[in-house]
Formats: sequence, structure tokens, C-alpha cells
Amino acid sequence: MANVSMTHAPMTNDLEQANTRRQFLRYGLSIASGIVVPLGLTTCEQNEGDRNTLPVQTFVQPPLLEAKNGLLDVTLTVSYFDTQLSGSNPKVRHPVSLRAYGYDSQRAGYCGPTFVVRGGDELRVRLLNQLPENPPFQAFRDPTNYIKPNTTNLHAHGLHVFPGIYDDVTPPEYGDYVVDPNYGGVVPNGDSRQYVYRIPKDHPAGPFYYHPQYHGSSALQAASLMSGAILVRGAVDDLPDMAQANELIFLFQAPYFALNTFLNDGIGVADGRLEKFRQLTQHPTGRGLKKNSADEAYSDAQPVLINGVRQPTIVMRVGEVQRWRLINTQVFNSLNLSLDSHVLKQYTADGWGSAEYVDHGDARTTSGLSLRSAPVKTTGLGLQPAPDHTPGVGLQLAPGNRASVVIQAGKPGTYYLRGLPIKISEGAQPIVLPEDILAKVIVIDSKDTMSIPSAPLPVSRFLEPITDEEFANHGGKKRNIIFKMTGNESLFKAQQALGPLAQAAEVWGSLVAKAEKSYQHNKLQLQQKLALTFGSTSQAPIYPPPPDLTPPFDIQAANTLNEIAILDAVEEWTVFNMNHLSHVFHIHVNPMYIIKVNGKPVEPYWCDTVALPAGGTSQNPSSITFRMRFKNFVGPYILHNQRLQASDLGMIQRVTVVPSGLT
Repeated sequence: MANVSMTHAPMTNDLEQANTRRQFLRYGLSIASGIVVPLGLTTCEQNEGDRNTLPVQTFVQPPLLEAKNGLLDVTLTVSYFDTQLSGSNPKVRHPVSLRAYGYDSQRAGYCGPTFVVRGGDELRVRLLNQLPENPPFQAFRDPTNYIKPNTTNLHAHGLHVFPGIYDDVTPPEYGDYVVDPNYGGVVPNGDSRQYVYRIPKDHPAGPFYYHPQYHGSSALQAASLMSGAILVRGAVDDLPDMAQANELIFLFQAPYFALNTFLNDGIGVADGRLEKFRQLTQHPTGRGLKKNSADEAYSDAQPVLINGVRQPTIVMRVGEVQRWRLINTQVFNSLNLSLDSHVLKQYTADGWGSAEYVDHGDARTTSGLSLRSAPVKTTGLGLQPAPDHTPGVGLQLAPGNRASVVIQAGKPGTYYLRGLPIKISEGAQPIVLPEDILAKVIVIDSKDTMSIPSAPLPVSRFLEPITDEEFANHGGKKRNIIFKMTGNESLFKAQQALGPLAQAAEVWGSLVAKAEKSYQHNKLQLQQKLALTFGSTSQAPIYPPPPDLTPPFDIQAANTLNEIAILDAVEEWTVFNMNHLSHVFHIHVNPMYIIKVNGKPVEPYWCDTVALPAGGTSQNPSSITFRMRFKNFVGPYILHNQRLQASDLGMIQRVTVVPSGLT
């Protein structure tokens, strides 16, 4: 690793500090010897008791690359990144070697660069895979080193773009194409693929992000450092008060890696590495379970970093307005965000905007307040309220969820952006992620003030509500999708026990080497039972033979199931959850218009990733119901569980949109 250094020039007056900080926020990087280094890893902690010294901001922005004249063309390189990462204690850092993105001539860093585009722009990304060759398969394949850990591809999470292959050029260019077979993908040691994302002119403005989606390896790669933001600009960004506000991009990360006391119990992985799928599944929250009381098991969740920095400091002035782009890139854990004594004014759910703000106050002093709650109390992101002994509901982000918020600094002082406790499963042993301090916000005195952009905010016509009349006039088709993980005899025994690992066994039982059934093999039977109960109008799909369950074990392919939809159709889907865990449903290309939770109407809203209510069972599943327009694009893509360990195990299927007349 090259030597790096950084110095801070003293600020001579308030104006100079403001200008310096604005430049810092815009570029957010120190580049020395070709390595991008967060300031939080190179600076000392500011002594807050020294009133003669202004506080130092250690929040660091990812590199920002903006389209010019309608085009952004970049090379994104995948390689190992040797660096240090903080654990729970930001002062204790661990050497790691994790897969990460570099770009153009810049080496790999703590997160990929941010791509900034507008409707009508073309985003071209050449993905170059410089990871080493995949480990050779053995006579009996190691099921913990699932498929090809160094073969990859690229998914533009949430973008409404073409999902197929442009075959009118040589070599072919790819849209948001992620249905690679086992012999496909961008193979390691020098292979590349040209991705082309043509952003529709009416594409809604908001935060999106990119990450790998190669089936079987997506969790292993995304749980390293392989993600980056995509910002689509629009009319809301051009509002004078919005454009004046400093914009901060938060990539919430929780990298997994082997440590002597963590995820390295006899599976043969060197310290600081992430090489085995089992590292992500034996303790999916990050540090396993510990008994905290007679009733509940709490998780020592993986420490959360923001753009590679543990607990960074943000400096604001009294009355200053900032807009924060919040992106949960974690592969398993959810977030319940709250800022002490301040209000987060949300104006996008994922990348899909709203004309009105949804206010999230200090959730330490509120209880049960939730996003979009009429008449059923929900968070609008599918998670259930926290248990009675925990603080209230803040801004909840499941894995893959994003949000845009506006924040105005209040009185001088030190405040904390917190991840409050959040329950992500029900049952005898629920999983409750504990509270965590994610960032520090220091507000300093100022005579100036800024204005919060006034509502109503401009919203693309792309997001017009889907009415009953439109639904009926475009086919009125309804479908049921079932999320359920099943296991073997060991799993069923664990379900009857009340030990602290019972719930984890239910969720991850299908990892057991002698698994007798797979999720997808049982899905036909489950769907038929649900059809009898709920009156599904879908026809049962034709299934291939079940996977071979003798060593080497075959885990469900991504294209075993295929939902066929007609271009320009409008459909209504209900997604059922038959597990205690809150599975996270994500569908590519087209956003969802959520209309019901557990069969009861809610105030409709748009999203592309939604946490299914926890606590479902085969006899009494929980559910989310949404409507969807299949607009603009034909081709194959996928729906899957955004808790990516489950997706890689088989909680995934294909969707294919075809032109009218081909079905």
C-alpha cells in the first residue's frame, strides 16, 4: 500500500472556512500516490473543548463524476483493495483485503464513484474485472465457496432502463443485464463488458446505486466494498433553495471480513479477507446472537461505516440547510435513522419523489410515528414498528432502500445521527439490531440562515398514481409471489427449540449441507395452496426438474421461474412472506406503487425495494400488494430478496417482458 499523507490549512476567517468546506463537501477526497483516502482515516480527533479551534469535518464524499453534453463515459475496475477499516470503535482499525471499485486511472477505494446524470443522458460504464482467477472446483465442491466468487457483473439498482443486450453493435453492449448463466458474467483476470444506460427523459430525479448482481456471488461481492451511488437530477434539483444546499452522499456500509474473534471459526479464511459464502450466512447480521434477556436475543450487528469512515463528523452552521442522500448498501441489516433534536424532511422514497415532505423527528422521543400511515400503521418501507421497550420509528431503510432528506441545523451543539434499535424478525427469538451511533453533527454559531425548499416539490409525470380505472383498462392481471425459505430435518428440530439460535436456524436452514428441499422446488406446491386460499388469477408456471441434492450441491438457479408480462400492461402483484424474517423484495427496471400492507389499504407510494412485514407463516403469511406499469422496455430481468444471502441461495426468479401479441 502506498504511503499517504494529508494536511489541513488553518482557516483565517468565516468566509474562507465556508468556501473551503463547500469545496471539501463537493470533492470530499484526498488523492495521494494514487489512493483515495477518507479524511476520517488520516486526521486526529478534534478536541471539542478547545473553543479557539473550529471543529474539523471528517465526513468524506465519494468521488463525483457528472455527465457533460449528455454523456458520462467511465471505466469501472474491480480489484482487491488493501487498506484498514474501523470496527465498532472508530479508533481500532483492522487491515483488510476486500473487493472494491476503482475508476479510470484511480485505484480501488472505499466506495465507487458517484455517477450524476439527467433524463436524456447516456451513462456508459466499461466494467473491467481485475480480480484473480476463481478457485478451482474440487471433486466435491465446497458449498461455502458458492459458484464463482470473482466472476461479476453490474446492476443499476432502481434505474428504469433497458435490461437486455444491444446486439446491433459489435462487440455487443449491455443494458441493465444481470441474467447471466453460470457460464456467463464478466470473468476475472482481465475480462470486460460495456454497459450502456440510456436514461429516459422523464426519469424521476433521485438517488440510485450500483452493485454486482451475479447470481451466487452478489452477496460476497457487495459485502466487500463494491457499491457506488447514481444520482439522477431533475426539476427538484434545480429549485434555487435546493441547489444552494450542500449535498452529502451517505453510502451506509457494513463490510464483512475474517477476524480472529469474528467469522473465522475454522473455515480457513485469512484475517481481513472475505472468501467464503459461509462468512455471510453463519452470522448474517455480522456478529451472531447473544442472550440479552429471558425473552429476546439481540444481535451484535456489523459496525456501520459511511463512505468508508466509522462515525464521521459533519460540521454545520446554525440555520444551514443541507440535503442528504441516504443509501443503505448493506447486504442484510436494516437501518432506523434518527437525528437528535432535528427533523429529517424526506422527499424521495428510494429514487422516487414526492410533492410533499414526510417529516421524521427525533425518534428517541416519539413512538409509533410512521411513514405513510393511512389507515394501517406502517413505515411505508414494509418494516414493523419497534417493540415497546425501544425508541420509536425513525426513517427506516431496508437493504437497498434509499431516501433523500432535507435537514436544517438548529441550535449550536453536538448531535448524533443514530441507528435506533430495529426488529427485523418475529418469533420466539426475534432479531433486534441494537442502537448505534452512525455520525456526529456539530452545529456552530452563525448569523446567516438558509431556506428549506418549499412544497409542493416538482415530480415527474412518470409517477402519476395507478388508478383502478387504469388497472382495469390495461389487463387487470393479478399475480401472487411467495417468499419462503425451507430447510431439512435439522431445521425443523431447531424450529421447535427455544434456544437463541432457533430463529437464525429458520432463516438460514437451507444452508445445511444435507438439505432435502430447496425454496424454488417447493414454490409450486406453496403457490397452489395459496391460490386455493387467496384466489390467485395467475396460472401455475411449468417447473424444471428439482436441483440435484447430492454433492456437489446445486443451489437454485436464477431463471428457474419466469413471470411473463406484456409491454404496457398494468398488473397488481401480492408478495407473501412465509417466514418470521422480514424478507426484502426488490424488482428491477419498473418501480412499484404500493397500495396494501397485509391486505389492508395504505396511502399509496412509489418505491423499488420494500421490506415485507415480519412474522409471516405458511398458515398466515404477511404481504405487500403493489401495482406496476410495464413501460418502455422488453427483455429479461429479475426479482429477488435484497437480503442478498437469501437471493444467492435461490430466493430469486426471472421476469420477462414481451411485446404484445407474443404471449
